[in-house]
Amino acid sequence: MERVIEGNLFIGGEIKKGCIGIDDGRITSVKKILSGERHFDFGEKLIFPAGLDIHVHFREPGHTEKEDFFTGTRAAAVGGISFIMDMPNNKPPVMTTSALDEKIKLVRKKACVDFSLYGGIGDGSDVKAMARKCKAFKTYLSGDNEIFVPAERLKDVLQKVRESGNVLAVHAESRECIKRGRSITLSEHEKNRPVECEEDEIKRILDVNSGINARLHICHVSSSFSLALLKKSGASAGVTPHHMFLSTSSKFKFPAMGKVNPPLRQEDERKKIFDIARQGFDGIMESDHAPHLLDEKKDFSTAPSGMPGVDTTLPLLLEEVKEERMALEAVHHMLCEMPARTFGINKGRIEVGRDADLLVIDFKEKKIESHSRCGWSSYEGRKGVYPLHVLVRGKRIVENGEFTGNAGAGKMVI
Repeated sequence: MERVIEGNLFIGGEIKKGCIGIDDGRITSVKKILSGERHFDFGEKLIFPAGLDIHVHFREPGHTEKEDFFTGTRAAAVGGISFIMDMPNNKPPVMTTSALDEKIKLVRKKACVDFSLYGGIGDGSDVKAMARKCKAFKTYLSGDNEIFVPAERLKDVLQKVRESGNVLAVHAESRECIKRGRSITLSEHEKNRPVECEEDEIKRILDVNSGINARLHICHVSSSFSLALLKKSGASAGVTPHHMFLSTSSKFKFPAMGKVNPPLRQEDERKKIFDIARQGFDGIMESDHAPHLLDEKKDFSTAPSGMPGVDTTLPLLLEEVKEERMALEAVHHMLCEMPARTFGINKGRIEVGRDADLLVIDFKEKKIESHSRCGWSSYEGRKGVYPLHVLVRGKRIVENGEFTGNAGAGKMVI
């Protein structure tokens, strides 16, 4: 056996003292006692599966001054994320096989953690051809960019996605419902894109898909009613840390640091989302990491929507565990088990045959800080629990909280 990791293992919702045997990047044995060529004993520290973030925007190609694939995956690693799925709203948008090919060439040599790519579905996208090069698809029913499917084409697109076998991730806000007027506060932005825009569009896509049964994932769900709609619908649901922890009442250095789509909701709705997530809802925690430069956030009316988060999602959730406001099992379900199961990724559990993507956690708090190229976080000043060590396929890429990995070491998963 090449390597053995010893500590308090999180297995089946329980913490058990034991050892993990690793060969060729995979877990080959889980027993109380093991011996191997290299043995790492972490004592009473927690050995936990690394997180999977299935919703990030790393800005490459097009806006690498905000984030590129190296800085984004490095930030992910420090935050305990060993696998990411990158969205296609780049410049140019990744909506064709040729655009996918170009992006793959760029990012493969930069990735520090394992990754998959989304293919965008818009006008003229060849779903069948793209399915051979991407793990999943994305479309924006909000009409915020070129990756958009009009109502008359939605049924045809869903049929093609079902035939591909891939998941279609959906930004579900109704284009007709959204008010495109100027806003200068978080409350005004929320009024321009009320919860009804999300709820109506979720109802519509579920209705269109009812006789097709394409695999659907509804991204960044921002209301408790929307989550209720999706329960037992067959579609998976994603919730973001910012809709869980932040609201229109939250204070920021620049208010537009909290400008996201769908918007932050009022405090009472935030509390409902927090309670649903805290209780371990049967869905996915996704960061929707969308970095912009801080200078772009100074003028609310012109500021682009989005905030960074790939490096803070797990630390924020582990802080909730430390403070006994959330169960460790809930974190595992939302950030490890459900992403792996929904998108078919061989990670997320400590069991034989899985990739040896592991975290060593000592539950010591530190202040949240930005590890993204954009250089800021909406959670600065809060406390978080960062992993002490991070392993991807058995190789340590974070040691004592410091990144020690290499660009290009991450593998693409299709």
